[in-house]
Amino acid sequence: MGARLMLESHCVAQQAFDFIADVECLTTQPAVIERLDCELAKFGFNAWVITGLPVPGEQMRDKMLLNGWHPEWSKRYIENNYALEDPVAQECFRSKSPFEWNDVRFDAAEKPNAKMIMDGATEFRMKNGFCVPIHTLFGFQAVVSMGGDYIDVATDSKRALHIMSIFAYQKAVDVVRPPNEAKPVLTPRERDILGWTAAGKSAWDISRILGISEYTVKEHLQNIARKFGTPNKVSTVVEALRRREIHL
Repeated sequence: MGARLMLESHCVAQQAFDFIADVECLTTQPAVIERLDCELAKFGFNAWVITGLPVPGEQMRDKMLLNGWHPEWSKRYIENNYALEDPVAQECFRSKSPFEWNDVRFDAAEKPNAKMIMDGATEFRMKNGFCVPIHTLFGFQAVVSMGGDYIDVATDSKRALHIMSIFAYQKAVDVVRPPNEAKPVLTPRERDILGWTAAGKSAWDISRILGISEYTVKEHLQNIARKFGTPNKVSTVVEALRRREIHL
């Protein structure tokens, strides 16, 4: 049983890295949308969105990056600016960790519009879902939210979806708002350290491989995160891959 679980865990992790490698090569919005449709369907999701979220006085349509929702639900949600009362959307401002929609609690009697929104999502085959809030050192940026009738959100799946969502968000930014040609910002030593980090090595492992102290490795990782404005190692690795500073 243990060996089978380890194999399944490895397969899910490999699926995430294969997805990143594929998406890295895409250059258009339709291509990214098609790839996301295909990948998220493997976990039971039939709808998804990558978007910023409005605060009072702002409109949802101005925040949208890539939209994989049913057109009718998308029209209803955006025209009514549901994000301002959607309990899932509002949870994204508070949570820095991924979460399931069903984990969000609200009082339906006190917030009838919140219940109406969640019931509306169910009409469009989004009974439950999974959200990955995207936070940087500058605060909340966007969310990758996906929904379906019967979804696979086992622990290993959540980890894979977390990594894929961070990369998908960065790719969405690239294809919607193409950046200027970026110059490399990492030093050769920083690339070495981050490359080994992407390969799953710990700071202690890397210190042995490179012949430097574990403290020095951690200092380099902190410096890289400051350069990218990323809050953790996963985000830092994904951002380095997006910028092609390192490769899998």
